[in-house]
Amino acid sequence: MIFKLSNLFIFQMRWFFSNKQRIILTLVFYFVVLLLISLRKESIYKYSSENYDLYNASSSFIISDPSGTSRSKLPVSHAFINSVYYYPTSKSLGDNAIAFTMAIDQHSHLMKGHTFKVLGYNSTDVVESVATSQTEGIGRCRYTTMMARTNTISHLERIEIESNGVSVAIPFKMARYTAPKPVIICISPQFAAEQWQMFVMHVHAANQFGGHLHIYLTSIIESYYELMKEYEKLGYITMDFWLRMKFMNTKTPYFEPNGNVEWRNQAGAQTDCLLQYKEAAEYIAFFDMDDILFPKYYPTYLEEFNAVLAANPGTNYLFYGRREHEFVKASTLSEFTFTELVQSLRSSQTVKRGKVVVRPDAYNSTWIHNSKHVSFKTGVKVKTPTLVHVQLPVDKSGKRNHSRDLWKIEFGPLNETIREDDVRAIEEEIYRLKNMTTIAELAPYLPSSDYYLPIVFKCYFDSFYKDTFVTKIGVPRCPNADVCDLPQRDDYKCIHSDAQYYSGPDMQPVTYHFTTDSFWSKDIGCYQ
Repeated sequence: MIFKLSNLFIFQMRWFFSNKQRIILTLVFYFVVLLLISLRKESIYKYSSENYDLYNASSSFIISDPSGTSRSKLPVSHAFINSVYYYPTSKSLGDNAIAFTMAIDQHSHLMKGHTFKVLGYNSTDVVESVATSQTEGIGRCRYTTMMARTNTISHLERIEIESNGVSVAIPFKMARYTAPKPVIICISPQFAAEQWQMFVMHVHAANQFGGHLHIYLTSIIESYYELMKEYEKLGYITMDFWLRMKFMNTKTPYFEPNGNVEWRNQAGAQTDCLLQYKEAAEYIAFFDMDDILFPKYYPTYLEEFNAVLAANPGTNYLFYGRREHEFVKASTLSEFTFTELVQSLRSSQTVKRGKVVVRPDAYNSTWIHNSKHVSFKTGVKVKTPTLVHVQLPVDKSGKRNHSRDLWKIEFGPLNETIREDDVRAIEEEIYRLKNMTTIAELAPYLPSSDYYLPIVFKCYFDSFYKDTFVTKIGVPRCPNADVCDLPQRDDYKCIHSDAQYYSGPDMQPVTYHFTTDSFWSKDIGCYQ
């Protein structure tokens, strides 16, 4: 027995020494594999050279990325669904179409050409289809705007997104089939909004030329909100919620969405507006509140747009540059006159990157300035007029707005055509409204001086405009000012958009988050 064991031991030793090199290489191989797995896991949660950390907040794993430049891939791409619209019929999307708008993590999983399974239910049947998508945005931002579309069952009652046997029901709305006016002007999301003078200027100009403002609001001074509500009751505007993105319950890590999306997901709001009115409006414009268009050759927007496209066969959208202007603004509504405002307008030679007016049947999504999925060959670059861009008004009291010192622009005589007949008609309409009892009673509570405008402008300037347009060294991070510090005031409170937030079950490669029952809140404050 001892002899057999000693022989076995000698045999094993001989085998070990003869295979020593192979064994060492195998051990090294497995060690390297384990090391790489460990590093990969570590890179998901904490990687010091990228300067971000993982922490637990309300049962959600949020990755902090102060540099705003991380390209790390996480196990799951999280998506915040802004809206879903159902079209029983559509000229461009087909019958029983569904269109989704969402902000989605494009770095964790490649989102170019992304598809997902949709289940559409009515009272008797279910139809499975595949949604195709397109994104609008820039690669520097982790979250990009996505529009997805598919066609489903008639008389739709319920929508689910399904992946790997897991599904989530998503609320939807019926798309609009009528519009207040043939031209809808989608106003980008407003936050800490206080410049009611720009609003009065824009809403009356738009109304004069046959346009209707659809305004997205995140937060707004309460008295200004009440003024907008009166205009909404009179049919001049539509107010809409633009919600801060929240992931209420997640099982996988994610980057905070609001600080990692381009300019408050402005492209998402504009795409939402496009999809709302896609079957209802003849033209849809995507402007900021301080972008005002005065048609030059025809009395209405509709006639002017039709004429431009008719003169350029094969085109379906117009591109307007934005010329910088200054104007003297009134401190109170009682002293506001459109005539004096126009007389105070002064033009610069600076024409910024512009905005588009589109035929909605030719557009399915849009970026901030134009869609990246529509050929420039189908657009008309309008040389004149340009949008009157009134970003930094002059206070009538003579108080200097020091934001004007950050970005030096020279102004001279007005270089746009504003017809006297239109000025008189707008003046009469403003006079009629500001003397209505409801508006006259709230007018004394409107802000009489700037507070948030210089704070926000400086934050935007420091975070983006300075290095983009002044030093021209470029900005490596996602264009975003979510870190702006907005002090809260005792004298002026804000109304803020809010909703019921929901997170779907853990799904791969995408987990979905959404809202229902949006409402206006007095309890949040003047924040983005």
